Amino acid sequence: MKNQSRIAAVIDIGSNELRLNIAETAENDQIRYLESLSYPLSLGRDTFHAGRMSFDKVDKACEIIKNFLRLTKDYDVTNIRTIASTAMREAANVDYIIDQIKIKTGVDVNVIDDLDEKRYIYKLLTHCIDEELQQSALVVYIGTGNMGVSLFVDGKMPRTWNIRVGSLRMGELFGQLQEYTRDFYKLMEEYLSGYTYKIHEELFEGINHFIVSGREIDTIARLVLDNNYKSTPLFDIPRQDFESFYEVIKRKTPDRIISDYKIDADKADSILPASCIYHNLLGYTSAENITVSRMLPSDAILFEMLYPKQFNAIDKRFTKGTILSARALAERHDANIPHCEIVQNFALMIFDKVKKIHGLGSRDKLLLLVAALLHDIGEVINNRDHHKMSYSMVRGSDLVGISQAEQEIIALICRYHSATTPDLSDPCYAVLDSGTKVRVSKLVAMLRLADALDRSHTQKYQKIDVLLANDELIITINTLANISLEQWSFTEKSRFFEEVFGIKAYLRVKKL
Repeated sequence: MKNQSRIAAVIDIGSNELRLNIAETAENDQIRYLESLSYPLSLGRDTFHAGRMSFDKVDKACEIIKNFLRLTKDYDVTNIRTIASTAMREAANVDYIIDQIKIKTGVDVNVIDDLDEKRYIYKLLTHCIDEELQQSALVVYIGTGNMGVSLFVDGKMPRTWNIRVGSLRMGELFGQLQEYTRDFYKLMEEYLSGYTYKIHEELFEGINHFIVSGREIDTIARLVLDNNYKSTPLFDIPRQDFESFYEVIKRKTPDRIISDYKIDADKADSILPASCIYHNLLGYTSAENITVSRMLPSDAILFEMLYPKQFNAIDKRFTKGTILSARALAERHDANIPHCEIVQNFALMIFDKVKKIHGLGSRDKLLLLVAALLHDIGEVINNRDHHKMSYSMVRGSDLVGISQAEQEIIALICRYHSATTPDLSDPCYAVLDSGTKVRVSKLVAMLRLADALDRSHTQKYQKIDVLLANDELIITINTLANISLEQWSFTEKSRFFEEVFGIKAYLRVKKL
């Protein structure tokens, strides 16, 4: 019998196929795969065409899942996760589908959001690729419905873009037009440029490496490299070889691709769109090779299951990129960085000092720090209602390492940092579950106090002392400046802190 702590399995319900990976730990924090199976099932076509999945295909998916589960029993695996991404995530009837899968298989499906899907890939890449690649690289992950583009600079990831364009979505969007024009590929290139030109404008020249990941790249690599293909987690495709391949394939229909390359029909439809995306973004770099990663989100999840401590360490390193990304976003919108940074410092001190009454974790602390950096970015558009603009701008921005649910929390903290407090009449707050409402309110209450301490945006003092004692929060400052404005703002904003935590907050002043 296998040691249960050293073996795990992931069932991945994808847009084109269902996959099962069973793996165990190996030497040097590596993963040894015991089984890797896939079964083609085009769930994504239903979603992208009709907006919902047919129950006929859901029934078929349930049969496949039950077969996968039988195999996991042969390996005596109990640590099993079932995930789903774009096709199920965007289906209008997703709740009914998850319910039917649970009833028919006993499996709980975790539908990972688009940003989490990319975050898993990026985290595993930071663990696996060497330092040279991380010094200057453009990283691309193509999903079936969406893609992520990120930048590595000096070992950090300060910028990311999330684009609602993927291989299968593009294939479905343009598929019917391919029969009517030989230059069909030009439509895709122009369509892509409408999304990626903004990326090009923000990139610096001389990006030395191009790292790609996605379900199509392995098939593309096999076609480009032929006998030189290596089934290793990381390998290179010479740029010139890929460009030559693209010049040939860009005028081929899916039927011609099937005939010429002897590949399955479900893969043929997405080969050209994926190649077009890689070709487009490769042009923004000076890379001599394409570095191919065969790792998918399910591989990263397996690593997390088998090596939780190591994955947690990766997560901590990755948070630096999140903070860099937030600061870069604040700078792009001309936020008052000295004010944002001192509010961030004050918020951090308050969070740490009231730890025993807030019951929040390290991830909440990160969300508070990011919100502190971004709370005023709306001022560049509308100073009077900047809190509302900050909410909208954060929701529409790309932040490294942040899930969609977390991005909404950050946006709400920004929304309520000013005079307005969370109100059930606000649609954006009312839709939250009770736990998230409380979580948002706690973080808002702390940020409001921190913001009040620099109400004038002039940093009249750089240090505060925070004391929690006898059911009171006492913040003491040392200054010679007139802080009447800060005192007034603190009094106003401390009322919500008392409402949330049940204790009063006081501001004391010591004259230097």
